[in-house]
Amino acid sequence: MNRRPDDNQQTYLELLRERMDVQAVLILPESDMLVPFREGTFYIVVVNHSHVDTSIRRMRIKKQVIVEQQISRWQLEKGAVNGLDERLAMMLAKAEILWDKEGYMKHMKQRLSRLPEFLQKKNICREYSRLLRFFHETKERLQQGMALDAYHSSIQSLDSWARLIVYEAGENPQAAIWSQVKQLDYSVYKLYEELSFNAEALEKRIELLLLAMEFWIISHMKNSVRFLIEVMEKRNGPWSLQDLMNHPLIQDAEIEVPLIVDKMVQRSLIQEVACSNHQNGDEEICFILLG
Repeated sequence: MNRRPDDNQQTYLELLRERMDVQAVLILPESDMLVPFREGTFYIVVVNHSHVDTSIRRMRIKKQVIVEQQISRWQLEKGAVNGLDERLAMMLAKAEILWDKEGYMKHMKQRLSRLPEFLQKKNICREYSRLLRFFHETKERLQQGMALDAYHSSIQSLDSWARLIVYEAGENPQAAIWSQVKQLDYSVYKLYEELSFNAEALEKRIELLLLAMEFWIISHMKNSVRFLIEVMEKRNGPWSLQDLMNHPLIQDAEIEVPLIVDKMVQRSLIQEVACSNHQNGDEEICFILLG
């Protein structure tokens, strides 16, 4: 149940309404785990400033604590195109609108709930690369007899897998992500459940997870790396690894590019070619798309 403003807090809200720069006011549920403080009513205040850092203020009004987080329209507009900070996106999705000038925030919440196709592909590629990394870590640590370390890596791989499933559905990950995944892909949810609660030996549970994960990684690869493929399609010639990693669309995307490129070569999605000769006779290995 939401914290409704009482008589004392109405004074605070009236002051916000009188401010020319305030576009909307939202309130978070009192039991929400995203709230950084256990005490106080949490408000999100949307302002018209061109650029405002997301800042939090804690105030006391007539012995009652109010927590206020400001966010600018500029940040929201940018987030609708490029994606918001994940925690902030979750908060806005859960927050109830108390006051909304010209219906701006109602429309913005709808925009933020839908992932732009470009952002969806980028997020899928990022989580796929993380899934690959943690899959290999899990396998290697299990082979080395480090069962608990392998278990830790397997949980991280499942987290990336879960987020990938959510992004494929065009949604943003929620705080209770496994409840979300249960509705979207029950088979992946069941693997997480089996790893956590099955009575078999830990090593056996991890081995079974790795088998299922490897099959999924192979069968979903082309779709999962679509973002990287479309970047490479922008050039007719070969790409060096450094060219790819420095590309403006990839540079800040947190994608494990070398790992994905290696896997794409193995699956014949791209091919290695020599693209430059150095004075000492060394050849740099570059990559071109295949069919």
